[in-house]
Amino acid sequence: LLQLGLVGLFALIVESAMFDWSAVYFESVVHVPKSLQIGFLVFMVMMATGRFLTNYAYQLWGKKKVLQLAGSLICIGFFFISALLGDTFESMAMKVIINSLGFMLVGLGISCIVPTLYSFVGAKSKTPVSIALTILSSISFIGSLVAPLLIGAITQAFDIRIAYMIIGILGGCIVLIVSFCNAFDIREENKL
Repeated sequence: LLQLGLVGLFALIVESAMFDWSAVYFESVVHVPKSLQIGFLVFMVMMATGRFLTNYAYQLWGKKKVLQLAGSLICIGFFFISALLGDTFESMAMKVIINSLGFMLVGLGISCIVPTLYSFVGAKSKTPVSIALTILSSISFIGSLVAPLLIGAITQAFDIRIAYMIIGILGGCIVLIVSFCNAFDIREENKL
């Protein structure tokens, strides 16, 4: 449960970063007018799309690989695309496109993590599922409380791009935890 909870904690830090700070990021880093601050919109569209595609992805790759892919998309979207490339172009249109692409990848990545974690609880938990889900949710939802404080402190000390890089690194941590912890090893009979 602690392994699953840690992934959930990181996922909700990422999700909260998008909910609370995406407009600030587009305003202070990308320097676009409010009419072009579409980061949150594209994030939510891809998050909804990802939720619809999650079961199909389970059938193709299995739940463990889906979580690894999700963490990779978060890392690539935040760290490499938005934080490193997001402000390198002179053109306003290119800045909006690049950062929106990063936010889209994050939305697609974050969309499947919490539902997948809940399915792992049902498959792996030795404690009653209702208690296990309560513990997992409690650990995970700390991320929603910690994220605004974490990002705010890093932004004040350094820059919001550095904060987004650190959030992107959490996506890489999700990949490592899922790859090397035994909580994510289950037999999957339903792959195509």
